[in-house]
Amino acid sequence: MDAGRPADLYIGWVRIQRHLRRPLAQDVGLALLLVVASVLLGARAFVLVPDDEKKFAALAIADAWRLYVLWWWLLALPAVAGLLIRRRWPLAAFLLAAASAAAHQLQPVLRMLPMDLAVVITLYTFASLTRSRRASVATLAGALVAVCAVSFAGLFEVARIGPQLVQRPQPVGGIQWEPNLLLDVFSVAAVPALLLGIAWAVGDNTRTRRLYQIALEQRAADLQRERDQRAALAVAAERARITRELHDVVAHGVSVMVVQAQAAAAAQQRHPEVTAEALVHVIDTGRGSLAEMRRVLGLRRDAPLLEPQPGIGALPALIDEVRGAGTPVALQVDGDPVPLPAGVDLSAYRIVQEALTNTRKHAGAGARATVRLAFEPDRLEIEVADDGRVGPGPSTSDGSGLRGIEERVGALGGSVSTGPRPNGGFGIHAFLPIPVAS
Repeated sequence: MDAGRPADLYIGWVRIQRHLRRPLAQDVGLALLLVVASVLLGARAFVLVPDDEKKFAALAIADAWRLYVLWWWLLALPAVAGLLIRRRWPLAAFLLAAASAAAHQLQPVLRMLPMDLAVVITLYTFASLTRSRRASVATLAGALVAVCAVSFAGLFEVARIGPQLVQRPQPVGGIQWEPNLLLDVFSVAAVPALLLGIAWAVGDNTRTRRLYQIALEQRAADLQRERDQRAALAVAAERARITRELHDVVAHGVSVMVVQAQAAAAAQQRHPEVTAEALVHVIDTGRGSLAEMRRVLGLRRDAPLLEPQPGIGALPALIDEVRGAGTPVALQVDGDPVPLPAGVDLSAYRIVQEALTNTRKHAGAGARATVRLAFEPDRLEIEVADDGRVGPGPSTSDGSGLRGIEERVGALGGSVSTGPRPNGGFGIHAFLPIPVAS
């Protein structure tokens, strides 16, 4: 049981700390602190011992003095209430504390005590929590004017009871009444005005730092949201790229395999050697397509960098493959070939690949195709045309291949036109810009 006592004490202390962190508990503690400080500093007056016999004589009897002290504490209650509500209603709290301090100032027999610091604390709270800086400035200006007015009224009260406290004119409460009334007012109001100004400045600085912190948090949230949006757009773009690549690979490979399989089926009885050759071609094409699909999807881990993306240099092999599948293709190159950027190089290859795939799928048996590349100083012209039929071709299919071509060309800032040719067949005509090295 003794061993559990330290643990219980620690848990109890933790709970006390948790309660002390609450704003209301802190405000109650602050109000109690000001009350205790006022009692300690004004103890002599609060136990019915006036500052001197002349003050006691001026109040005539002890009951009058007790009534005076009672009124002082009653006037301190608004200040206590202001401290308790200052976080929720800061302006109302300041007005209550200011009214209490002003009432105390108008009773000059008891000097100002720590309880009157509630007006400074509530002004700080209002300046730090208000949404409008103009409101806090206007409140400070009104408070300074009120300090001067209360100081002026307090001087009249001192002048009224002064002859009762002394037999001859002399300074009362450290205030020179006769020489210069305006100087007396400012001398009395200087300290309260200075405290109010400091409280407002500190509160306004706290408000500025809080708003700056909120702006930083909002900026961080905006940046994070923008980063997430960019990541989502990048994912969507990557998905579109992979979709285009897969369509090109699958459509080309499958179309070649279908043509070879049809040829093998047709020659199975009369020409077995042709069937075997076609089947070998189907197997090779399928393996190549699978390998390229794995590369596009990033599934090959052996050495992906050893297999670069295809480009213009791979067009002869592509054309030989199409020719082997039974579609005659002619390649024509105009101009002097120049090294192309990676994006233009890959797009040119994919455009030709998709166009020849459409020819095999839709042009019909016996159709011929022509591929023409024209290198110009600032662009590459690509034209792929066939002389087959235009029946249920690309114009009436799902059009995924043609959309892929348009997206590729559009991403590079080029132009493309597709459609039936005047003399029959179908054509694709694209221009890809070539950046000029500076």
